[in-house]
Amino acid sequence: MGVVIGCPVVRTAPYWVTTDELIADMEARYAESGQLDWRHLKMLRQTSIEKRPWIAPIEETAALRGVGARSRAAYAGARDLAVAAAADALERSGLNPEDVDCLVTTHTATWTVPGLDVDLVALLGLRPQVSRIGLATVACSGGGHALVQAARFVRAEPGKRVLVVAAEPLSTLYNPLSGPPTLQSVIYGGLFGDAAAAAVVADVPVGGGRSLVVKGTWEFVLPNSADAYWGVYEETGIAFDSGPQAPTAPSRILPYLKEWLGERPVGWAAVHPGGPRIISGTLAGLGLEEEAAGRHARDSLTRGNLGGVALLDVLARSLADGDPVRGWGTAVAFGPGFTGSGLYLWAQDRGEDG
Repeated sequence: MGVVIGCPVVRTAPYWVTTDELIADMEARYAESGQLDWRHLKMLRQTSIEKRPWIAPIEETAALRGVGARSRAAYAGARDLAVAAAADALERSGLNPEDVDCLVTTHTATWTVPGLDVDLVALLGLRPQVSRIGLATVACSGGGHALVQAARFVRAEPGKRVLVVAAEPLSTLYNPLSGPPTLQSVIYGGLFGDAAAAAVVADVPVGGGRSLVVKGTWEFVLPNSADAYWGVYEETGIAFDSGPQAPTAPSRILPYLKEWLGERPVGWAAVHPGGPRIISGTLAGLGLEEEAAGRHARDSLTRGNLGGVALLDVLARSLADGDPVRGWGTAVAFGPGFTGSGLYLWAQDRGEDG
């Protein structure tokens, strides 16, 4: 059968912040000073996000002062979500922690040593000798990149079972104490949500429900694109930024994705929901009708861009019971660099051959 991805489990943070609440908080802080540009707020609304999950209420998030406090709060929240999602994924797959042969983690928004992979070994009760692949800088493409690495591990080690875990606490990008609002701080401070997701990858189906058979993997770094998107640590906390290349980077990488897919049929696509234009542009480039093919990506985005968790969320929605996604398709994630990670997949029901 090859490599099989079980349906991902997604855990979102407990506090939901609406776009109206976020804009009201910004207006209360900056309106009198005249520092807030209403055009930036209009662009935030155009992201199509209605609400996003955060690990803490908006007042607590806004009050965090300095990179240390923000990093510690973000990591603690992400770690707890990761443990919950991973435990759920193992239970759904019918596996015990000691059954896991390799752990692939993706976690970018806080710099922590030891990393999420080491913490999860202890917190989940994995075997001390479990193989670990810790991805720390792939950011928004994390979920796709982690699945690619997991699939390649299983191909190289038949019979092994891999647990993929993605966790991002991106609410701490909302940082009104960092200074006067800019377009980047308004957009990126309001774009993201906090969540974790986990999935089991093996060479046979595990657990019940639908799954995905991996028929090919793809990684790509767009040449001369490092100034499209990036993240940095500043004295006040982590910040995300973008340059003039940002709007065109997804369309520039599409020809390489299509070249990799070649003449293989693509009846559906799970697209990283980085924004409305990324979704629509990718689907158009793949020759898919946006209204039907983009439904899960759009639905995911209305509840916040979940960064490295986002593609796993779209896949979970695509594999939900009763969903019409069947047959050949692709999953693709984009991230800072500018990078792409993709998988060519067969969506199947339990017991179906792919």
